[in-house]
Amino acid sequence: MRAWYFQEDHPELLQDFPNPPECFPDKFKALATEFQPPFTWIFIGPQGAFSPLHRDIWYTCAWMAQFQGRKRFLFVPPKDLKLVYRKLEDKEEYLDLRAPDLERFPSYRHANFIEAVLEPGDLLYIPSRWPHFVECLTDSVSLTSNFANVVNFKHVLIPYTRWLEKRQAAIQLMKGIMKMQLRSSGEDGEQQGLL
Repeated sequence: MRAWYFQEDHPELLQDFPNPPECFPDKFKALATEFQPPFTWIFIGPQGAFSPLHRDIWYTCAWMAQFQGRKRFLFVPPKDLKLVYRKLEDKEEYLDLRAPDLERFPSYRHANFIEAVLEPGDLLYIPSRWPHFVECLTDSVSLTSNFANVVNFKHVLIPYTRWLEKRQAAIQLMKGIMKMQLRSSGEDGEQQGLL
């Protein structure tokens, strides 16, 4: 299992985890629960499992708490992004650190990499817009949460608004489907009032 989005499946589990440390203030937490994106999840992986080089969703920051095992991070400072990333017409492409392609990324060797190894009990801050590669050095269990703060909120706002619009559209679609089902099954108006 790579990531378990338990916040959607079992939101009550959030009560089992403490609030994020005060050093990671989250603008999303000031919103009503239904408006908070499900950005807290558990990563469970065997030795050798990895997440390829990437930047986190919506330019959010993140924190990761290591519960079990060891995990290695390689960070690339944003100033070196051009050495490990290409924007193509219809997609983005990052350097594969496990098998670097010198034809596509001829200058990647000039990129600076910052390494961090997480041990059980460690907490790591992942800055907004910093590409990073993650690899399980042993079987591993981690908790992570992406967040918006005063630094990145202006960048987060547009994708967050799009997410809200899609979420509202999905809710309206489901309500329409439920109404059609109630009508076709002959359910009474009292049950329709649940919608």
